[in-house]
Amino acid sequence: MALLIDLINLFFQVYIILVVIRAILPWIPHNRFNPLIAFVCNVTDPILLPLRKGLPPMRIGLDASPFVAIVLLWILQQIIVSLLTVI
Repeated sequence: MALLIDLINLFFQVYIILVVIRAILPWIPHNRFNPLIAFVCNVTDPILLPLRKGLPPMRIGLDASPFVAIVLLWILQQIIVSLLTVI
């Protein structure tokens, strides 16, 4: 069971890092067609796009969806790990 919890924690940590990278991308020059950039976008789009639709646009030019995604991912991670430790 400890191995499963470690794998779940690793998955969430890697995914959160990808979301952080995606949040930083608009501020740095990059080639959207770069395979690494495309991978980051393709992996993070399933969680970020619905959040962007649901959040009101911010007038300061900041996309809040990565921050909300990180909080939601952390909460989901805590719930899953706590349920697995009870079993």
